[in-house]
Amino acid sequence: MTDVMSAPKFGPRAITYPHPINHDAYDWPTFSDAEFERRHALVRGFMAEHDLDCLLVASAAHLWDRGWANVRWISNYMGTMELDSFVIFPAEGEPTLAILGLNARLPDRVTRSVFGDVRGALNTRTILVDRLKELGLSRGRVGIINPTPYLSVSRDHWAALTESFPDLVFEEYSDEFWKMRLVLSDEEVACLEEAARIGDATQVAVMEQLRPGMTEHDLFRIIYSTIAEERGEIPCMVLAGSESMSNPTSGFQRPRPIGRTITSDDVLLMEVGARDGHGYEAQTGKAMVFSKPPPDYADLLEVMLEAYHRIVAELKPGCTAKELRAAGSIINERGYTIVAPLVHGVFNPIDAGPFVGTSHRPDKDVVLEPNMAMCVEIHPCTTDIIKGVFMGDTYVITEDGARNINHRLEPKVYELG
Repeated sequence: MTDVMSAPKFGPRAITYPHPINHDAYDWPTFSDAEFERRHALVRGFMAEHDLDCLLVASAAHLWDRGWANVRWISNYMGTMELDSFVIFPAEGEPTLAILGLNARLPDRVTRSVFGDVRGALNTRTILVDRLKELGLSRGRVGIINPTPYLSVSRDHWAALTESFPDLVFEEYSDEFWKMRLVLSDEEVACLEEAARIGDATQVAVMEQLRPGMTEHDLFRIIYSTIAEERGEIPCMVLAGSESMSNPTSGFQRPRPIGRTITSDDVLLMEVGARDGHGYEAQTGKAMVFSKPPPDYADLLEVMLEAYHRIVAELKPGCTAKELRAAGSIINERGYTIVAPLVHGVFNPIDAGPFVGTSHRPDKDVVLEPNMAMCVEIHPCTTDIIKGVFMGDTYVITEDGARNINHRLEPKVYELG
């Protein structure tokens, strides 16, 4: 069997920055000491509940950099071109941040972490093995938190861990960990509100600036430049597109512009996942047309609005996926299909839920509680996905309902003229 720790060679087993760092010189977004104490107490409580001696929390640049969510939540570290990254969080002892070797040599990267022990390698498996040995964990239980849903830690990491520690039990607790984070702190909600403000600004900018004769590249330029002007985090998720209402080709927005010219016959589909500087994402997208919709699109827009308001009316503590699915059933009852989920979480924590009503994956049910956040996105399409419309906003659950934090623009259809 190949020695997974020595072949192929990946350079030094760990790189650390050897010089003093003036942390006050770097203006990275962060949280209060009390907020990090709260988070680390949650992690230790989680480990005690599951009888874990150590937790390995993985992250990477997946899904518009949402894959950083858990490492960032624990350590404040945000990676740059990392192949992978981990927080090694022991039940006893100090946590360690394992990152790309290049970044471990750069003081402005290292200073993002609230943990002092920051180590780099081209492949972080050596850091994981060395740190577990330092902690004396030859026996016991180690929990693993995957970077994103439906993806696990890489084979070489898994092989290095299991071959180096045959008497350690490694178990995955990703979904349980994500659900632990669902009820947001006041500081986290404030980040979402700032992200919503930035997202709202993109929609206002599109309404004010985009005109027939411009192109989809202009649509994306307006959105991205507004995010930058409002001091939002880039990259972030921008899905957008324009379609002729008399001769459409796709009912779904695009991640990149095509060489299409905007016309007075167009409908816009936009789903903008604007983020504040801390990486918290509040999705929004208002339905916009440049002329009066023809009957088929008018019906789609009517169903979209009705489903939106029915679902919003259900958002309150105690609500479950069953009520949300029923509220959105008008889409199927009127002969349309659903592509995107009716309701999904805010991706920080990634994929914790709820996740309701999509056509391509099972629902993830969550009983709603105050200070949980989610995006309501209504996207009815014809069954061939050629015609479609979209509207979405982010909501925070309150004691007796929910509030729309994308409140600058009313949830309605905007005719730009």
